[in-house]
Amino acid sequence: MRSMQSKNLHFEPLTAAHADDLLPILTTPSVLAFIDPTGTPPTLEELRAEYAARASGPVNLVTPAEQWFNMAIYLKADCSKAIGRLEATRYGEWGEVAYLLGEAWWGKGLAFEAMLWWHDYLNAIVPGTQWWATVHPANQRSIRLLTRLQYEELDSSRRPKLQSYDLGDRCFAHSAHVEEYPA
Repeated sequence: MRSMQSKNLHFEPLTAAHADDLLPILTTPSVLAFIDPTGTPPTLEELRAEYAARASGPVNLVTPAEQWFNMAIYLKADCSKAIGRLEATRYGEWGEVAYLLGEAWWGKGLAFEAMLWWHDYLNAIVPGTQWWATVHPANQRSIRLLTRLQYEELDSSRRPKLQSYDLGDRCFAHSAHVEEYPA
């Protein structure tokens, strides 16, 4: 089994129990601005139901090969509360990744550390997958992070049918070979 930790972080599969820790992070205005600009956060009950569904895996498959991977992020020094989450959905040869980290932990290198671990983990269990990420154009921290992780920004017309894409998002791919996909 792969190690579920990095230098400063511990990871565990996301479950409904993590909703209590992550709801305050999701409802922080600085976080909400990038994941739901309309400002409509989920209720605790909705978030618990969403995380329970994620833990069960996909029900309404976009493709027959769809796989879900979701982890809660903890600081090793204090494992009492989750500080964020990692997500990946694989649709065969390509997939989407995302991360969410509470504002109190921004600017400390933890998102970079978490995403480095995430890519190592994903590459071990689903090797050869081309990973994509979408970013709100105003989210400069995430754009810098993806660039640092060697993602290449691509015109949105070159993307596959990304489920996380919102009109105007910037699209990034992590792969030595980037294919053309119909939008």
